[in-house]
Amino acid sequence: MPHGFDKLLHHEPQSSPSPPPRRKSTQSRYHLHIRQQPLAARACGAGDRDRRPVDPPPIVQILLSDFDSESQDDRDMLQDPRFTVGCLLFPVPDSSNPIQDDQNPEREGDGVARADDDFFTPLLSGKAFMSPFYVDADPDPNSAPTHPSFEYSQSPSEPAGPSNLRNASKLHQPATFFIFVDLSIRTAGTYRLQFRLMNWGSVEDTGQSMPILAEAWSDPFRVYPAKDFPGMQDSSILAEGLKELGFVELKTRGKGKGKGGRGMEWINELGRPNFCFLSKISICNQFGI
Repeated sequence: MPHGFDKLLHHEPQSSPSPPPRRKSTQSRYHLHIRQQPLAARACGAGDRDRRPVDPPPIVQILLSDFDSESQDDRDMLQDPRFTVGCLLFPVPDSSNPIQDDQNPEREGDGVARADDDFFTPLLSGKAFMSPFYVDADPDPNSAPTHPSFEYSQSPSEPAGPSNLRNASKLHQPATFFIFVDLSIRTAGTYRLQFRLMNWGSVEDTGQSMPILAEAWSDPFRVYPAKDFPGMQDSSILAEGLKELGFVELKTRGKGKGKGGRGMEWINELGRPNFCFLSKISICNQFGI
C-alpha cells in the first residue's frame, strides 16, 4: 500500500472552528406593548344597538428584540400581514387577591379560551381579533417605547442618555399596531384584558394550532352601570395620528369634547381613573343633580 494511503481510507476529519453563535429563535424576538390602556367602559346589553366600546380603545404595538430600523428584513417582519392579536377578558378578584403578572392562570397554547377556565367569562363582545396596521413613522414618538435588547432586557425600556437623544432615535421609527375599537363588556365589574400575538402563516394548511408568540396584560379597569358611567375621554395624540394615517375606524374626540363635557376630569395625573371624581358623579346621578 502506498505510503500515506491508509490515512485516506481512515480519514479523521480535522476539528473545525465552532460556528458563530446563532441568534435566538425568531419567535423569541416578539413582544407586545400596550401603547394605550383601557380605562373604563359602560356595561352594555346583548344586542348590537346597545354596544358601548371600551374607552379609550386599547392600542397594542408589536416590538422586536434588537430591532434595526435600517434592516429591510426587520421592516418586512413588522409588515407581515399574517400577524393577528387576540383579546381575552378576565375579571379581577377582590383587592385581597389581585391578579399579578406572575400569577396569570395557565392557558392552553393555541389562543383559544377554554369553557372550563375559572377566570374566563364570556362577557366580551365585538372584534376580539385584530389585523396589523403598519405605519412608516410612529405618530406619537414622544410616547413610543424602545425596542428591547437581548443583551440588556426582554421588555421595552428607555435607553440611557439625554431625553432629546431618546426622542430623536424614535423619529420616523416604523411601527405596527393592533387597534381594538370595537370591544364591549356586558356586565359591570373590574377586569383586565389579555392580548396574544399569533401568526397564522406559521401553521397555514398544517392543521396545527397557532403558537402564542407574545402576551401582554392590560391594567385593571372598571366597567360601570349606565347611570354611573362618567363619559368618554378625549382622544390621545396617538389615536388622532393613527386615524390621520388611515385607520378610519377610530372615532376621535377633541379636547374638552368628551361626552357630557367632562373632558379629562375623571382621569388623574397618572392617567388612571379619578375615583374621587367618579364617586361625586355617582352621587349626583342618584339624586338627580
